Amino acid sequence: MTKKIPIVNFGLLGEENYVTDFVQVHNPALKRVAAKFPADVDGAIKAVAAYVAGKLEYPLNYRGRPTGDRATKVFKFWNGFYLMDKDLDYGWLLPNQTLEVKKGICMDSSCLATSLLRIKGVEAFTVLGVVLRTRSKQILGFHAWTEAVMKSGLHVVMETTVHPKPADLVPAKKMYGGGLAVMYDPLAWFNESVYAEDEKKTKRYEEMLNA
Repeated sequence: MTKKIPIVNFGLLGEENYVTDFVQVHNPALKRVAAKFPADVDGAIKAVAAYVAGKLEYPLNYRGRPTGDRATKVFKFWNGFYLMDKDLDYGWLLPNQTLEVKKGICMDSSCLATSLLRIKGVEAFTVLGVVLRTRSKQILGFHAWTEAVMKSGLHVVMETTVHPKPADLVPAKKMYGGGLAVMYDPLAWFNESVYAEDEKKTKRYEEMLNA
């Protein structure tokens, strides 16, 4: 399992970042939000789940369907100081950007939730993985969510794309182990300082999708 922090070019303008840059623990706007949450671990986890569900909506396209597309246009002046007009099919928002627009795909909302939890000192990670039908193992798509550790040591999955009420916090073993109709299969975990990935599993899924 790799621990090297990867560089990604999924920024709003296609710029490069370390993947861990998408968990912001020193941002002043996020700190102000986090300050309103309970100090205890379990209370903070429940409060963050409720906050993200209540504040964020999943972005829709012009047909009213969920979309991960970005249409980022940056118009600059003729004198050569950044003359560009750039469209992106896909990109990630930083948590403070998600906070401003109040909309976000799974990656955006999970990184916001993870950031708020980390500011409160809660052990938490944004998780990248695959969603499957438990019985048939049919791949429904790639996804991102937040995994947090309760005071008891129990790891729970926080689904951050629901609105306006939070989903139940589900024990990670149950969500990952096939205890529900839909199964989340994690591939990588990260927060502001660590990254871990099951490279063999990632490669296996890539081979399945490209077969």
